Amino acid sequence: MGSTQRDRLVQGVRAARWTAGLGAAGLTAAFSVAAAHAFKGHDGRKATTTAAPAATKATHRVSVPGPDNVPAISGGGSLQSLQEAPQSAPPPQQQQAPQQQAPPVSGGS
Repeated sequence: MGSTQRDRLVQGVRAARWTAGLGAAGLTAAFSVAAAHAFKGHDGRKATTTAAPAATKATHRVSVPGPDNVPAISGGGSLQSLQEAPQSAPPPQQQQAPQQQAPPVSGGS
């Protein structure tokens, strides 16, 4: 292979990369526009609204009601401590597996 043929192949690969990149960017933009139109209320154009400046600043007084009167719990100390600590449950009895007569043999080939 000669150097001129190699240079043409390199130029062809470079052009193919640029074409693939531009195609991917174009498809991304097309899918973005399609997705924007898929939802109701979106026409693809951003509506710009400007807020009107407030002519006067009005200060509003806010009144917060005071705390409610909550009565105390009747029977004051209804929770009592235990006389003795609880005992743990006895360990479960283990059942012994029956003894196998012959050890298992793995299948060989």
